[in-house]
Amino acid sequence: MGQENEKVGGDNIRVSVTCLADFITKSGRSAESRLRPFKFSNRGEGFARSIYYQTALKAIRAYHSQENDPAILEQALAELRTLADTAEKNRDRTRYEHNVDAIIAYRKLYGKRKFKILPNRRLEYRIGSIVVKAQPDLWAEEDRAQVLLKIGIPRHGTSYIDIVLTVLRKAAASRRLRIRAKNFVYLNVSSGREMISSGALTRFNRTFREAARDIASVWPKITES
Repeated sequence: MGQENEKVGGDNIRVSVTCLADFITKSGRSAESRLRPFKFSNRGEGFARSIYYQTALKAIRAYHSQENDPAILEQALAELRTLADTAEKNRDRTRYEHNVDAIIAYRKLYGKRKFKILPNRRLEYRIGSIVVKAQPDLWAEEDRAQVLLKIGIPRHGTSYIDIVLTVLRKAAASRRLRIRAKNFVYLNVSSGREMISSGALTRFNRTFREAARDIASVWPKITES
């Protein structure tokens, strides 16, 4: 089976930012059980999450590329609602409904923004022997300022979002990208609100180092069952 967070070069292990955030914020379970879904899955837990809002993101990109044409989002909403109404599996219905919620929340908060959608660039942040992949869902530009946006439903409260945004900032800084902290944004689909990154980049350093050591120690021991 495929591994989304594969081991690469020497003792380095690659994990997604969602894996790191989950590992740090999820309590009451062993390290192995927290990491197993990310190590063993058809295409990886992180991959599954990365494509969860693919339909909504496609519509959003088209919306901005067509000079904020409202018909683009209306059509996407109508199609998603039809898919949700006719879905045979509950998980498919839920995914379509969440994509509807994502478009509605995005339109409310950013519908009037004049974003130019930029190609996504690969961002990574190294912590010891762990390489964390930090990919925004939307990379945009407005008035020469770049904006990196994540879309989702936080699994473990605001601390989860804070960690995701901090890693994104650290990854961008490691590439010498000059992006303001306030332009790293998480759109919470469940609440329809945004969270903006704030605070010093160093505040999670100890937490990240400890998590990286734990992941590196446990990862080779994790079996599929």
